[in-house]
Amino acid sequence: MSTTWEAQRTAAVTTAPGDGEAEAQMLVIRAAGRSWALPVANVEQVFELGSCEVRNAGETRVVEFHGQTLELISLAQRLGLEASDPRAAVAIWVAGRPLALAVDELVDQVTTARVAMPTLARGALSRDLIVHEDELIPVIEPSALIVGGEGALDVARGFTEMQQSALIEVANIGSGHAATALSTMLGRPVEVGFSKAILTALAQAVDEAGPAMGRSALVTTPLHDGNGQMLLILPEETAEELCQMLGTTMSDPVGVTALQEVGNILSSSYMNAIVELTGLELEPDPPSVEVDLLGRLLNSSGVADADPTDPTVLMRSYLTVEGTQARFTFLFVPHLRSVEQLLESLGLGR
Repeated sequence: MSTTWEAQRTAAVTTAPGDGEAEAQMLVIRAAGRSWALPVANVEQVFELGSCEVRNAGETRVVEFHGQTLELISLAQRLGLEASDPRAAVAIWVAGRPLALAVDELVDQVTTARVAMPTLARGALSRDLIVHEDELIPVIEPSALIVGGEGALDVARGFTEMQQSALIEVANIGSGHAATALSTMLGRPVEVGFSKAILTALAQAVDEAGPAMGRSALVTTPLHDGNGQMLLILPEETAEELCQMLGTTMSDPVGVTALQEVGNILSSSYMNAIVELTGLELEPDPPSVEVDLLGRLLNSSGVADADPTDPTVLMRSYLTVEGTQARFTFLFVPHLRSVEQLLESLGLGR
């Protein structure tokens, strides 16, 4: 059995885990005699393990599936529970990395409310739950599968409330500059509908970027001297609509060039806001643009190659162009030393 699971893009993009009750698509599975849920936005396929070759590659268990060699993680073992021989697996994107998650049984795909757990009830891999057939089912956070350990889902990562507030202000100002620049380029009003700054482990920051199985255009702008990256994520329909506003299409090389220029303008606007507030010397390198599934795009961008536990500042904004449903996600992902420099420049060094 092999099934492709399509993500509900709108729910996955507009709702961050732990933001309260929200509708989301979930894949219900069984492991160690218990039910668990996985966000469908991260799930690529499900398959029977008996039909695939499973072997050891050094100390890592891997499975051969559709021409790929995927690391195979036992969900029961990762949860510290007694594991039986798993019969099924879920091909899942975790922080821009493809993995296979071994489970006992595939139960159902449901659309239901995702509710935050009380703090004391949270586990090493879960902080939300869903209700399915009168059962309370913990939601497995994909990023925690590779971060692991106590406190893996602690979004504060040791940063103070004042530091978080300061970074949110940086995100707000950067979003305003980006909206102004885009409005000038398009000749239409652009509003900032949402702005957010998250301090967390890199793995979770990448998963917060959007649904891994949603086709998107990704404009990547590296910062000079390895200080990090600016990532502009446009869902495919938004990228196409933006190209049409600029008199072209995504299928035309001119359209790809137009998206690259949009990314260059927005990244520069956002970066200038950070420089304005902090005095940091940040210089962008030339941007690149690719169109594919978001999980693959983030994997090829290089952010998934870093240590998944690195503290990362993720600044996310949605910009809405008047008369359209176009929405953008903008991320500033500085490297570890840049996070510290950013906070020190704001007078909030640790």
